[in-house]
Amino acid sequence: MSGAPWNRALVVGLGKSGLAAARLLGALGVEVWGYDQRAKEAPAGVARTFGGDAPGAEAFDGVDLIVLSPGVPPKPVRRAAEQHAPDVPVHGELGLAMTLIADEAYPQWPATRTVLITGTNGKSTVTAMTGALLEAAGRRPFVGGNLGPTLCDVLTDRLEHDAAWPDDLVIECSSYQLETLPTVPTAVAMLLNITPDHLDRYDSFEHYARTKGRIFAGLGSDDLALVLDDDPWTDRLAPTHCKLARIGAPRGPRVEGPGAGQTLHLSDAAVPRDVLRLPGRHNAVNAVFAATAARHLGVTIEQCRSGLAAFEGLPHRMVLVRELDGVTYYNDSKATNVASALASLGGLDRQFVLIAGGKAKGDDLTPLGELLARRAKGLVVIGEAAEQFAALGEGTIPTERAPDLADAVRRARGLASPGQAVVLAPACASFDQFDSYAHRGRVFAEAVLALA
Repeated sequence: MSGAPWNRALVVGLGKSGLAAARLLGALGVEVWGYDQRAKEAPAGVARTFGGDAPGAEAFDGVDLIVLSPGVPPKPVRRAAEQHAPDVPVHGELGLAMTLIADEAYPQWPATRTVLITGTNGKSTVTAMTGALLEAAGRRPFVGGNLGPTLCDVLTDRLEHDAAWPDDLVIECSSYQLETLPTVPTAVAMLLNITPDHLDRYDSFEHYARTKGRIFAGLGSDDLALVLDDDPWTDRLAPTHCKLARIGAPRGPRVEGPGAGQTLHLSDAAVPRDVLRLPGRHNAVNAVFAATAARHLGVTIEQCRSGLAAFEGLPHRMVLVRELDGVTYYNDSKATNVASALASLGGLDRQFVLIAGGKAKGDDLTPLGELLARRAKGLVVIGEAAEQFAALGEGTIPTERAPDLADAVRRARGLASPGQAVVLAPACASFDQFDSYAHRGRVFAEAVLALA
């Protein structure tokens, strides 16, 4: 028996999160096997690897733990597991780490306050902002999960190198991660919003929404749930077994004032909207979520104010790349669905030329078409979904097709006039032409900076 409660684990998916889980399990003395459709040779720390459309019986031989990476569609693997290893627990990378912390059998990983954040849009910004507010209070949080570093890597570094242990865990959770997240003690859980996304993975919109609602499972009576007051799913998913803050309620934490807002009202104090550097009303709402959570965790209003004032936002999320000939260029490559693009574009105070397209996610494009008809100067489309997006603009606004992102930037420049903006807000995944949304954002920024 190893130092962990498992002898042999099968890690399904050998990307970033899968390799982080394998590294942690190896450090605990667990024999690690790996499965990946594209598996060639075993990575360091993985004793055997298996490939193919789904793992066969051999891959489950003697396995007493399965770790399922979030990017792997779960149904084929779960069917195989039910056939060959029906009693073996299934965790994700995040769930594995949180289970080990909650187990309290390892003094290297003492229990600490945990903040879980999910939502279709805004979760990365709110996660980073919540971490920044805790840092403004002199604390050392881990900020990661779906965003940034994995929690398994933090546990491994602590185990192998006696690295510093965080004061708090601030974790962004995707719906994929929530599918396998166990019920673990949680101090604050946020569900920012729910709009259609990943419908190629879930049986229905309701299935997707209820997966998001799993975020609240670990809250106790003195813990805090945060929800958006006017989201249509709030009344169905908001928990009743803990404290509840409805962001945007008339007497609750809210943004007041027109446009991007004038005041951020928290439960016991108010902060002027202009302390926040990020544009748009949606970012003001994000700030209210983060600050309400921080106040619950003991951050003072003065520390919230200074933390918000210092927060510069995330890479590839409405980042100003440059201004050229009176036109501003924004990189919003992280807008990988329609609702996220709508939130960003709706916060602009000027007309824009939109660059959109990529690998479609099955979203309803109608709301984006309506916004383009009202506010856009032009549209340039790219990627696999180019024709779907082109249909939104043709007959309404100037619409052009580009073979690649660099050409799209040049075409958008020709459509924009001084005082307007060019925005990359693709409303699509990036995997048709790029490795990630970050890769796409870098290519866009390079193309913009190369303009003469």
